[in-house]
Amino acid sequence: MFRTIAVVSLVCCGLAVKADASDYQHSCTTADARFEIQDETLFVRSDPNQRAIPYQVLDKTMVSERRGYCVAGGKNYGFEAQTYTLRIRFDYQGATLETMAQCDLASDGLPASVNCEREVTTFLSGGGEAVATGPTMWNHNGSVMRLEAEGNLRRFVYDRPRAGMVKAGARSGDVVFEGQRTGATYSGTAYIFSRSCGQVPYPVAGNVSADQRAVVLEGQAPRLGANCQVKSYRRDRLSFELMGR
Repeated sequence: MFRTIAVVSLVCCGLAVKADASDYQHSCTTADARFEIQDETLFVRSDPNQRAIPYQVLDKTMVSERRGYCVAGGKNYGFEAQTYTLRIRFDYQGATLETMAQCDLASDGLPASVNCEREVTTFLSGGGEAVATGPTMWNHNGSVMRLEAEGNLRRFVYDRPRAGMVKAGARSGDVVFEGQRTGATYSGTAYIFSRSCGQVPYPVAGNVSADQRAVVLEGQAPRLGANCQVKSYRRDRLSFELMGR
Protein backbone atom coordinates (compact mmCIF):
# COMPACT_ATOMS: atom_id res chain seq x y z
CA MET A 1 0.00 0.00 0.00
CA PHE A 2 0.99 3.61 -0.28
CA ARG A 3 3.02 5.34 2.37
CA THR A 4 -0.02 7.11 3.83
CA ILE A 5 -1.96 3.87 4.17
CA ALA A 6 1.04 2.28 5.84
CA VAL A 7 0.98 5.09 8.41
CA VAL A 8 -2.67 4.37 9.14
CA SER A 9 -2.01 0.65 9.57
CA LEU A 10 0.84 1.27 12.02
CA VAL A 11 -1.34 3.47 14.18
CA CYS A 12 -4.27 1.06 14.08
CA CYS A 13 -2.20 -1.89 15.11
CA GLY A 14 -0.48 0.03 17.91
CA LEU A 15 3.06 -0.50 16.67
CA ALA A 16 5.06 2.68 17.12
CA VAL A 17 3.58 5.86 15.68
CA LYS A 18 3.66 8.81 18.10
CA ALA A 19 0.71 11.18 18.40
CA ASP A 20 -0.94 13.23 21.12
CA ALA A 21 -4.50 12.18 20.33
CA SER A 22 -4.60 11.32 16.63
CA ASP A 23 -2.47 11.41 13.50
CA TYR A 24 -2.94 13.73 10.55
CA GLN A 25 -0.71 14.20 7.52
CA HIS A 26 -1.45 16.07 4.29
CA SER A 27 1.49 16.90 2.04
CA CYS A 28 2.27 17.18 -1.67
CA THR A 29 5.54 16.75 -3.55
CA THR A 30 5.69 19.05 -6.56
CA ALA A 31 7.47 18.39 -9.86
CA ASP A 32 9.09 21.83 -9.46
CA ALA A 33 11.47 21.21 -6.55
CA ARG A 34 11.38 24.87 -5.49
CA PHE A 35 7.87 24.51 -4.06
CA GLU A 36 6.04 22.38 -1.50
CA ILE A 37 2.44 21.99 -0.37
CA GLN A 38 1.59 21.23 3.26
CA ASP A 39 -2.03 21.14 4.49
CA GLU A 40 -3.14 22.72 1.16
CA THR A 41 -0.73 25.65 1.59
CA LEU A 42 1.77 26.25 -1.22
CA PHE A 43 5.08 27.86 -0.30
CA VAL A 44 8.70 28.10 -1.39
CA ARG A 45 10.80 25.38 0.22
CA SER A 46 13.59 27.83 1.06
CA ASP A 47 11.22 30.25 2.83
CA PRO A 48 11.60 29.70 6.62
CA ASN A 49 8.29 31.53 7.21
CA GLN A 50 6.41 29.31 4.71
CA ARG A 51 4.44 32.28 3.37
CA ALA A 52 1.39 31.06 1.47
CA ILE A 53 1.25 31.42 -2.31
CA PRO A 54 -2.33 31.48 -3.70
CA TYR A 55 -2.88 28.81 -6.36
CA GLN A 56 -5.59 27.42 -8.63
CA VAL A 57 -6.26 23.68 -8.97
CA LEU A 58 -6.60 22.88 -12.68
CA ASP A 59 -6.97 19.13 -12.34
CA LYS A 60 -7.24 16.58 -9.53
CA THR A 61 -6.99 12.82 -10.08
CA MET A 62 -7.60 10.34 -7.28
CA VAL A 63 -5.16 7.41 -7.35
CA SER A 64 -6.30 5.46 -4.29
CA GLU A 65 -8.56 5.96 -1.29
CA ARG A 66 -9.23 3.95 1.85
CA ARG A 67 -11.65 4.69 4.70
CA GLY A 68 -12.79 2.76 7.74
CA TYR A 69 -12.50 2.55 11.50
CA CYS A 70 -10.73 0.73 14.32
CA VAL A 71 -12.72 -0.83 17.15
CA ALA A 72 -11.09 -0.40 20.57
CA GLY A 73 -12.68 -0.50 24.01
CA GLY A 74 -16.15 -0.55 22.51
CA LYS A 75 -15.54 2.64 20.52
CA ASN A 76 -14.97 3.26 16.81
CA TYR A 77 -12.04 5.43 15.70
CA GLY A 78 -12.19 6.47 12.05
CA PHE A 79 -9.28 6.56 9.61
CA GLU A 80 -8.81 7.77 6.04
CA ALA A 81 -5.97 7.59 3.52
CA GLN A 82 -5.75 9.10 0.02
CA THR A 83 -3.17 9.44 -2.72
CA TYR A 84 -3.95 11.83 -5.58
CA THR A 85 -2.29 14.05 -8.16
CA LEU A 86 -2.83 17.78 -8.73
CA ARG A 87 -2.09 20.15 -11.57
CA ILE A 88 -1.90 23.70 -10.22
CA ARG A 89 -1.33 27.24 -11.53
CA PHE A 90 0.02 30.19 -9.56
CA ASP A 91 1.92 33.47 -9.88
CA TYR A 92 5.49 33.69 -8.63
CA GLN A 93 8.01 36.52 -9.08
CA GLY A 94 5.99 38.09 -11.90
CA ALA A 95 5.49 34.86 -13.87
CA THR A 96 2.52 32.47 -14.09
CA LEU A 97 3.66 28.90 -13.43
CA GLU A 98 2.04 25.48 -13.72
CA THR A 99 3.28 22.30 -12.04
CA MET A 100 2.18 18.80 -11.06
CA ALA A 101 2.10 17.44 -7.53
CA GLN A 102 1.57 14.05 -5.93
CA CYS A 103 -0.30 14.30 -2.63
CA ASP A 104 -0.69 11.98 0.36
CA LEU A 105 -3.36 12.40 3.02
CA ALA A 106 -3.68 10.24 6.12
CA SER A 107 -5.78 10.84 9.21
CA ASP A 108 -6.50 8.57 12.15
CA GLY A 109 -8.52 9.25 15.28
CA LEU A 110 -7.08 6.39 17.32
CA PRO A 111 -5.14 7.72 20.37
CA ALA A 112 -1.52 6.60 20.51
CA SER A 113 -2.07 4.87 23.85
CA VAL A 114 -4.89 2.66 22.48
CA ASN A 115 -4.45 -0.54 20.47
CA CYS A 116 -6.78 -1.33 17.61
CA GLU A 117 -8.71 -4.52 18.44
CA ARG A 118 -10.37 -4.87 15.04
CA GLU A 119 -9.93 -2.87 11.83
CA VAL A 120 -12.90 -2.42 9.49
CA THR A 121 -12.48 -1.03 5.97
CA THR A 122 -15.70 0.59 4.73
CA PHE A 123 -14.40 1.96 1.42
CA LEU A 124 -11.45 0.91 -0.75
CA SER A 125 -10.55 2.29 -4.17
CA GLY A 126 -7.44 1.08 -5.98
CA GLY A 127 -6.67 -1.11 -2.97
CA GLY A 128 -5.51 -4.64 -2.33
CA GLU A 129 -2.26 -6.35 -1.49
CA ALA A 130 0.54 -6.77 -3.97
CA VAL A 131 2.90 -9.73 -3.97
CA ALA A 132 6.61 -9.72 -4.73
CA THR A 133 7.70 -11.04 -8.13
CA GLY A 134 11.09 -11.44 -9.80
CA PRO A 135 12.33 -9.17 -12.60
CA THR A 136 10.42 -9.44 -15.89
CA MET A 137 11.20 -7.93 -19.29
CA TRP A 138 8.89 -5.36 -20.92
CA ASN A 139 8.75 -3.38 -24.16
CA HIS A 140 8.49 0.40 -23.92
CA ASN A 141 8.49 2.25 -27.26
CA GLY A 142 11.10 -0.13 -28.69
CA SER A 143 13.29 -0.18 -25.58
CA VAL A 144 13.65 -3.32 -23.48
CA MET A 145 12.77 -2.59 -19.86
CA ARG A 146 13.22 -4.58 -16.66
CA LEU A 147 10.44 -4.46 -14.07
CA GLU A 148 11.82 -4.80 -10.55
CA ALA A 149 9.30 -5.64 -7.83
CA GLU A 150 9.69 -5.89 -4.07
CA GLY A 151 6.53 -5.96 -1.99
CA ASN A 152 4.39 -3.14 -3.32
CA LEU A 153 7.40 -1.23 -4.73
CA ARG A 154 7.84 -1.13 -8.52
CA ARG A 155 10.61 0.15 -10.82
CA PHE A 156 10.84 0.11 -14.62
CA VAL A 157 14.55 0.22 -15.52
CA TYR A 158 16.22 0.36 -18.94
CA ASP A 159 17.82 -2.95 -19.86
CA ARG A 160 18.48 -2.11 -23.53
CA PRO A 161 17.39 1.44 -24.44
CA ARG A 162 16.61 2.13 -28.10
CA ALA A 163 19.00 4.25 -30.14
CA GLY A 164 16.94 7.43 -29.78
CA MET A 165 16.95 7.18 -25.99
CA VAL A 166 20.69 6.47 -25.92
CA LYS A 167 21.13 9.69 -27.90
CA ALA A 168 19.02 11.48 -25.28
CA GLY A 169 21.32 10.21 -22.53
CA ALA A 170 19.62 6.99 -21.35
CA ARG A 171 21.80 4.09 -20.28
CA SER A 172 21.19 0.51 -19.14
CA GLY A 173 20.13 0.60 -15.49
CA ASP A 174 18.54 4.07 -15.67
CA VAL A 175 15.12 4.31 -13.99
CA VAL A 176 12.11 5.36 -16.10
CA PHE A 177 9.49 4.85 -13.36
CA GLU A 178 9.63 4.21 -9.62
CA GLY A 179 6.70 4.03 -7.27
CA GLN A 180 4.12 1.72 -5.76
CA ARG A 181 1.50 -0.77 -6.88
CA THR A 182 -1.78 -0.87 -4.97
CA GLY A 183 -4.20 -3.39 -6.42
CA ALA A 184 -4.32 -2.64 -10.13
CA THR A 185 -2.99 0.91 -9.70
CA TYR A 186 0.56 2.18 -10.19
CA SER A 187 1.57 5.63 -8.93
CA GLY A 188 4.90 7.34 -8.47
CA THR A 189 7.55 9.23 -10.39
CA ALA A 190 8.52 8.96 -14.06
CA TYR A 191 11.58 10.57 -15.68
CA ILE A 192 12.22 12.31 -18.98
CA PHE A 193 15.75 12.14 -20.37
CA SER A 194 17.74 15.09 -21.69
CA ARG A 195 21.41 14.95 -22.62
CA SER A 196 21.90 18.55 -21.46
CA CYS A 197 19.59 18.51 -18.40
CA GLY A 198 19.81 14.91 -17.20
CA GLN A 199 16.79 13.06 -15.78
CA VAL A 200 13.81 15.24 -14.87
CA PRO A 201 11.07 13.78 -12.60
CA TYR A 202 7.29 14.21 -12.80
CA PRO A 203 4.37 12.39 -11.09
CA VAL A 204 2.39 9.73 -12.98
CA ALA A 205 -0.34 7.20 -12.23
CA GLY A 206 -2.14 4.46 -14.13
CA ASN A 207 -3.35 0.88 -14.16
CA VAL A 208 -2.31 -2.69 -14.91
CA SER A 209 -4.39 -4.54 -17.51
CA ALA A 210 -6.67 -7.37 -16.37
CA ASP A 211 -4.31 -9.98 -17.89
CA GLN A 212 -1.28 -8.40 -16.14
CA ARG A 213 0.52 -7.96 -19.48
CA ALA A 214 0.37 -4.17 -19.84
CA VAL A 215 0.89 -1.11 -17.66
CA VAL A 216 -0.21 2.34 -18.85
CA LEU A 217 0.80 5.47 -16.90
CA GLU A 218 -0.18 9.09 -17.51
CA GLY A 219 1.04 12.42 -16.22
CA GLN A 220 2.06 15.95 -17.15
CA ALA A 221 5.65 15.80 -18.42
CA PRO A 222 7.65 19.02 -18.17
CA ARG A 223 8.95 20.89 -21.23
CA LEU A 224 12.37 22.36 -20.53
CA GLY A 225 13.81 25.67 -21.66
CA ALA A 226 17.39 26.39 -22.68
CA ASN A 227 18.40 26.79 -19.01
CA CYS A 228 16.74 23.48 -18.01
CA GLN A 229 13.92 25.33 -16.20
CA VAL A 230 10.38 24.03 -16.70
CA LYS A 231 8.58 26.28 -19.19
CA SER A 232 5.36 24.28 -19.70
CA TYR A 233 3.82 20.81 -19.47
CA ARG A 234 2.49 18.25 -21.93
CA ARG A 235 0.23 15.27 -21.31
CA ASP A 236 2.39 12.15 -21.44
CA ARG A 237 1.42 8.48 -21.75
CA LEU A 238 3.87 5.69 -20.93
CA SER A 239 2.97 2.18 -22.11
CA PHE A 240 4.78 -1.01 -21.05
CA GLU A 241 4.02 -4.44 -22.58
CA LEU A 242 5.20 -7.72 -21.07
CA MET A 243 7.62 -9.68 -23.29
CA GLY A 244 8.11 -13.41 -23.74
CA ARG A 245 5.01 -14.80 -22.00
